[in-house]
Order: sequence, then C-alpha cells, then structure tokens
Amino acid sequence: MFAVREFRALWASQILSAGGDRLALVALTILIYDRTRSPLLAAVAFAAGTLPYIIGALFLASLADRFPRRTVMVVTDVARMALVAVMLVPRMPLYALIALLYAVTAVQPLFDAARSAIIRDIVPMDKYALAAGTLQSTFRILIVAGAAAGGALVAFVGARWALGADAASFAVSALIVRLRARSQRERAPARCATSPPARAWYSGTARSARW
Repeated sequence: MFAVREFRALWASQILSAGGDRLALVALTILIYDRTRSPLLAAVAFAAGTLPYIIGALFLASLADRFPRRTVMVVTDVARMALVAVMLVPRMPLYALIALLYAVTAVQPLFDAARSAIIRDIVPMDKYALAAGTLQSTFRILIVAGAAAGGALVAFVGARWALGADAASFAVSALIVRLRARSQRERAPARCATSPPARAWYSGTARSARW
C-alpha cells in the first residue's frame, strides 16, 4: 500500500490529524485540571474525545458527499487549526476552551468520511480492504499512543505549547492533502445528497428501524 503516493499522503495526514486531536484533548484536560483542580471539569473536557464525534457523525458526516473529497479534508483541517489557535488566546474562559475542543472533535467525522470515500479512488479495488484496515489500525494505535505522547509533550513543554503544536499539525495535514493526495479518479460529490443532514440521518434511521 505504501508504494502508492496518494495513500502515503492520506496515511500521513491521518497521523497528523488524529494525533493532533489526541494532543489537544490531553493538553486541554491537563490545563483545565491545573487551573481548577476539578476532576469533573477535567472529565467533561476529556469527554470531547468521544461525545462530539458521535454527534458530528450523525449530523455532519453526510456533508462530505456534497463537495469534492480533498476540499472537505483541507477545509476541515484548516477549521480545526483555527479553532485550536483560538484556544491560545490568553485568559480564555474555561468553558470557552471546552466548547472549542468539542467543536474540534465534532468536525472530525467530515474528514474521516471524505478520506474513506477518496481512498476508493486512489487504490486498486483488490487493495481497498488492506488500505482501509491499515488506516483503521493506525487510528486505533493513535488513540493510545497519541494520548501517551500528548501527556509526555505537555510535561516537557507545557499545555499551551502542546496546543500550538496541535494547530501546526492540522496545518501540515492540510498541506499534505492539498499537494500530495491528488487523484485523477476522484469522484464528484454525490448528486443524491440534497436533503439536510438531519433529515438524511432521520430517513436512514427510520429505514433501518423498518428493516
């Protein structure tokens, strides 16, 4: 799989993107606990690693079918870079920091949906299962290794520097996708994706329930 240049680009962007998410999650959780000594607020911040992703997957992921895949990935990375950069504003209220972190995680499903769609266009069909498995395995490793690396980085350089590194990781990921993940076979957005995301989610859920 790594002989395919476009796959290498997507794999590298996933490491930076998912690793950046873990880094922001750990850094902000430690920062909030250091400020407040409140396990509850720290837990609320750490929940940003799961809860907003579920919400984003339900209501936002379908947007990835409305626009070119690479564009969705680049815009998502740039948006997350901007959100993390806002976290670096001095004396930012804690609740605003938590809200920003939730927003960063909530748009991740857009990136993941676009990446899953474009991967079908850049690898041979007989290699698709291997490519998808490689990306899934990498993501699961990053969940654990990213948290450990994030904790070590925060311990050495501090939470704010770690957040700065997170913003930079999204910027590099966007550049990699924009410049290296080109594909002449990239599919156009689906024409059938015309209903609002909430309605599409409701319709799909209703059909599943009837089945």
